[in-house]
Amino acid sequence: MQRETTTAKGRGRPIKVGDRVKVLFGPNRIPAVVIEDRGNIGVGGRRLVRVRVKVDDLGNVREFECPADELTS
Repeated sequence: MQRETTTAKGRGRPIKVGDRVKVLFGPNRIPAVVIEDRGNIGVGGRRLVRVRVKVDDLGNVREFECPADELTS
């Protein structure tokens, strides 16, 4: 069986660590960086990735996990 890879919407290649993507954060899509690929551990085998987002101009950042198929390029 061939392993399925997940791509971000609007991106033709699989998501990798270090990719710059946009993630839904509240009502807006904000820039983020993929910092870890957690694998297919989500509900129904969804691929999860850990992302880092800058939340303000003071340099505060947040890190959280989200499904790879919900990211956009």
